[in-house]
Amino acid sequence: MKSANAPLLRVPAAVAGIVILAIIVWLVLRSPRGVASVAGQSVEGRPLTYTVYGDGPRVVFYLASIHGSEGAGTPLLERLARHLDDNPDKLRGVTVILMPVANPDGLSRRDRLNTHGVDLNRNFPAGNRQDTERFGLSALSEPESRVLHSLIEERHPDLIVSIHQPRACVDWDGPPEAKVLAERLSGACGLPVTKLGTRPGSLGAWFSEGPGKPILTLELPGDAPADADALWRKYGPGLLTLLRD
Repeated sequence: MKSANAPLLRVPAAVAGIVILAIIVWLVLRSPRGVASVAGQSVEGRPLTYTVYGDGPRVVFYLASIHGSEGAGTPLLERLARHLDDNPDKLRGVTVILMPVANPDGLSRRDRLNTHGVDLNRNFPAGNRQDTERFGLSALSEPESRVLHSLIEERHPDLIVSIHQPRACVDWDGPPEAKVLAERLSGACGLPVTKLGTRPGSLGAWFSEGPGKPILTLELPGDAPADADALWRKYGPGLLTLLRD
């Protein structure tokens, strides 16, 4: 039996330093690579959060659930976040911004509109917008649309991908490059390219005519699976193919 007064095992300082460094490296490699931020709040005070991955010159912004009744895009983007955490090589030359929930109040009720009864995807300052109670009595009347507008103005994305339901297609707005990207997304996820037409005051109408850059609408089917992994297997490859030039 060892004596209670037995000397403690002494580890050389150099060895201890190596062990500590190894632990730090292990923690860094295991920690999420995205930087999460709160951009603002919804009408009911829920945070509007987004996460930034990478620091490349090309910026791709994915968002989902701007219509709270179209929620399948949220677990899909959460699964994309996990994939980017595990596969940082996908971030070469690109910055990815993820906003899985653009209308948290609506999503909590499975309601298309926000708490004020406004369709956030008709509340942007596009040339074709209409001032109505449902679309907002003025452009950017809603805190959620103001947050999105400010974030886009600040980050200057080269491409926006907005995930909706239930039309089961890929729509696009913007310059000719947008159609090329829509066809790439279509080929990878199996949904047809369909030009649905620009809606009044929509994010697509504003972004394509203001910044003048491509915006894609990924319309998932109404019966899209609720399971994030099942969604990822079917639509994840399409999201990833948009990260390359």
